[in-house]
Amino acid sequence: MLYIIRRIVYAVISLFGVSVAAFVILRVLPGDPALLMVGPMATDEDIAAMREYLGLTAPVPVQYTRWLSTVLQGDFGQSLRFRDDVTTLILDRLPATLELVLASIVLAALIAVVIAVISVLNQGTLFEALSSFVGLIGFGIPNFLWGLLFIVLFGAIARVMPVSGRMASNMQVPDVTGFLLLDSLLDGNFEAFKSAVQHLFLPALALAIPLAAMLLRTLKSSLLNVMQEDYIFTDRMKGLSESYIVCIRALKNALIPTLTILGVQFTFLVSGSIVIEKIFGWPGIGLLALTGIQYRDFPLVQGLIVVYALVLISSNLTVDLLYGFLNPKIRYA
Repeated sequence: MLYIIRRIVYAVISLFGVSVAAFVILRVLPGDPALLMVGPMATDEDIAAMREYLGLTAPVPVQYTRWLSTVLQGDFGQSLRFRDDVTTLILDRLPATLELVLASIVLAALIAVVIAVISVLNQGTLFEALSSFVGLIGFGIPNFLWGLLFIVLFGAIARVMPVSGRMASNMQVPDVTGFLLLDSLLDGNFEAFKSAVQHLFLPALALAIPLAAMLLRTLKSSLLNVMQEDYIFTDRMKGLSESYIVCIRALKNALIPTLTILGVQFTFLVSGSIVIEKIFGWPGIGLLALTGIQYRDFPLVQGLIVVYALVLISSNLTVDLLYGFLNPKIRYA
């Protein structure tokens, strides 16, 4: 419990530091949001009035204090571009990004675990050599190139998979959680669920392949190291099958370093999904961030940065707590 409390305190301090850095950097960068708001034909008086309206004439510390006081109340302010509440905009789009990222992590983990286990069970065979080659290819090609390749192959040439949006335009489900897969199941609409899976598969796979290659290399190496442990030798002496030893006994401990990568990569996937969202027209916070940066939308970008930081801290804390579950020998001071 003391460990968790200490981590929460560290999280609050980290969030405060991120908010200060984001607030200052956005105001140091060139460009005037007031000018973007009033347009190129505006007079100096119009620009000055808009700057006064946006609160940009006050000193930066005063601006930050005002913003922080509203954030502590759960209010990130109003978007300059969309003229809507920033919190509402982020909450509306965040489930789409999280659904995409979580689906890519599941795909990457399944691919890595299956290939790593089969490779360890078939050491010295052609399959092991092919798995190493596949891992090298997957790691060497960035996710946006996989996305473009999938759009060409499955969207333009074969035309078997949708390459834009989250669901067919003629289908709708009640917005309960924001996650279309879950909402369609809760509604009992299996046609909508099928459509959501089809729209999700290609962008999630594009994000998953480089991550799967990274996980494969780490997991395979960890499995080979664990297979040299004394308790594995004891299991073999007991007559346990090699498949049981690898899949049940060794895999649990081998997953610990892999879990570290997943925790770190989760945040990179959330922030790195911007390009994939753009390519596939996925309505997540990535596209929202691009719009906010383009129009110097201070409240929107600041809110998104805080959300990204919160996701990073939460994922790291979750990974640390899972360590104890996977390996009871780990104790937190």
